[in-house]
Amino acid sequence: MLRDEGEAYARKLDAAGVMVTSVRYNGMIHDYGLLNPLSQVPAVKAAMRQAAGELKVHLH
Repeated sequence: MLRDEGEAYARKLDAAGVMVTSVRYNGMIHDYGLLNPLSQVPAVKAAMRQAAGELKVHLH
């Protein structure tokens, strides 16, 4: 699933009453969070912290 499809899916989930968070990270490449050379880039670290925080909220 890529950006446009992911955002459309998030809108559909929201319309169905499902709690959803959708964030677009402008300027990031596909799979940026999984690429070791980018792991220490501040924007990547911030995005990973945000994603982890959302998971923590919704899985606890």
